[in-house]
Amino acid sequence: MTACLSVRDLSVLASAKPILHPISFTVSPGETVAVTGESGSGKSTLARALMGLLPNGFKTCGQIIFEGKDLTTLPESAFRDLRGCRIAMVFQEPMTALNPIRRIGKQISDTLRLHGAVPSRDIAPHVQQLLDRVGLRRAGVSAQAYPHALSGGQRQRVLLAMAIACKPALLIADEFTTALDSRTQAEMMDLVKELAVEHEMGVLMISHDLGVIRRQAQRVLVLQQGYLVESNETEQLFDAPRHPYTRALLSMSLHGTSHPPLTRIPVPTDVSKGVQR
Repeated sequence: MTACLSVRDLSVLASAKPILHPISFTVSPGETVAVTGESGSGKSTLARALMGLLPNGFKTCGQIIFEGKDLTTLPESAFRDLRGCRIAMVFQEPMTALNPIRRIGKQISDTLRLHGAVPSRDIAPHVQQLLDRVGLRRAGVSAQAYPHALSGGQRQRVLLAMAIACKPALLIADEFTTALDSRTQAEMMDLVKELAVEHEMGVLMISHDLGVIRRQAQRVLVLQQGYLVESNETEQLFDAPRHPYTRALLSMSLHGTSHPPLTRIPVPTDVSKGVQR
């Protein structure tokens, strides 16, 4: 199967200082690939590099091949056409991603209009279909609702409806279930998994929650201090982790420690050891 995303030796520098060291991986249609590691490991930097949303002063090297194009060479105008249409992202905090003074239906329809995804006459019914698909209409939430009137899980469903509105080939989910209770978290992740299969959409899931990763992802990338230290099929990685950092992550998760001091584990000189691509 042809990959919908192929990252080749991608690195990110900030004022010439490496933030993300060369990393290579692929995401296939319908596949969920998880990226994990402690805070500061480079997870969100990777996500923002793929979306072309790095801060000023940051520079990328390597290639990001998506639908035959190297995204690192695209002008911003061309990237804007892809962002939110062919590549979509669901952020961790919906109240900073949603406009608090606009109704949710209008915000979803903005995405459809911006990218010309459906004819104008079909936008309203399409918004209703999206709200239904992410489970909001069943919960009694209408397109006329404002974000502040919704629960955290409902707001995340609005973001997901916006993200899938144009049927993207790739969805990046950056810690988007972190603030949700366990039941809502499971429901949201199951929904994303369903949508990935339904639309043959690749999913790159950024998460520190190893329980969620084991349940949802087919493959896992482990980042430590900006290095890819291990990559493997999910069950193989959980059953027989090769890198000491991965083993420490799994051990801390098993004992319920949320913020272990894992940075004390040294990054080996040969970081490719134990990495499968």
